[in-house]
Amino acid sequence: MEKALQWGLDCIRAIQSFASPPLTMAMKGITGLGTAAAYLIIISVIYWCMDEKKGIRLALVFLISAWINISLKFLLDQPRPFFDGYDPSLGIIGEKLGGLPSGHAQNSMVTFVVIASWWKKKKLYAIAAALCLLISFSRIYLGVHFPTDILGGWLLGALVLFGYFKLGPVLEKFLERGGTRAGMIAGAALAYIMILYRPGGEALIPGGIMLGISAGFCLNRRYIGFKSSAFFSNSAAENSRIKYLILTLRFLAGIASLLLIYAALEKLLPENPQSGNNELFIFFKYAVAALWGSAGVPWLFKLIRLSGAPPQEVEEK
Repeated sequence: MEKALQWGLDCIRAIQSFASPPLTMAMKGITGLGTAAAYLIIISVIYWCMDEKKGIRLALVFLISAWINISLKFLLDQPRPFFDGYDPSLGIIGEKLGGLPSGHAQNSMVTFVVIASWWKKKKLYAIAAALCLLISFSRIYLGVHFPTDILGGWLLGALVLFGYFKLGPVLEKFLERGGTRAGMIAGAALAYIMILYRPGGEALIPGGIMLGISAGFCLNRRYIGFKSSAFFSNSAAENSRIKYLILTLRFLAGIASLLLIYAALEKLLPENPQSGNNELFIFFKYAVAALWGSAGVPWLFKLIRLSGAPPQEVEEK
């Protein structure tokens, strides 16, 4: 393995020999497409403005992928190229956790391929592949990953996608038959599994979000009845200017309220590694924020008349 890492260092040095301020700025922008903030925006736009069912599917597969990635980072604990013992001069940006597998490579593959699969067009798959390759290359250029980290991320991403396409439809049909109760139980069970191995605070985040977002989706179906997909069949939304104005206002109102909720939770439950309740606070904070995003924001849309469609019948179960 050490020989592979030394080869990786040589690759990074060769790539960085072409470095320039404009190229570095571009690489930082591209790597930003693979951050948690970027995925939050993508999932929020889909859930609030396009199709809530597609949004929840993407959120769940992304969370499972992120959990696997973070858990393996802690378990393998492989140093990054700029850590002590290698070459500190290579790190153009900083990272804290271990490098193998690359989360940017893995999660970009999972996210963009799932989105492309909804329309099944070759151009969209090509765009998904290009984004994954660019994001992955940016991580090597910036000196935060060995090439082997990228390959490991791609392999895991392919395994997650295989499970999603093979098992996802079967599980979805089962949960549809079970209704709200089955969905709530399944979400809680997944969250419980995800927090069993918690070597650090970061490992609790996917589990907390999983619990909050799955519960919120079920509560929306049962009590709120918001359907973002219904907006496009509503005659009141035929004017394209009005349609895009409403969708823009939805996103801005949703993100603003979510950030306010999160900021309030940060004040009430600040992270303190010395506290015995720190892990509980991290889990609770992200669970509540995800619950608001999946149920509170749709309720807000209806309250301020941004649902853009007549009230929908809610699930009886």
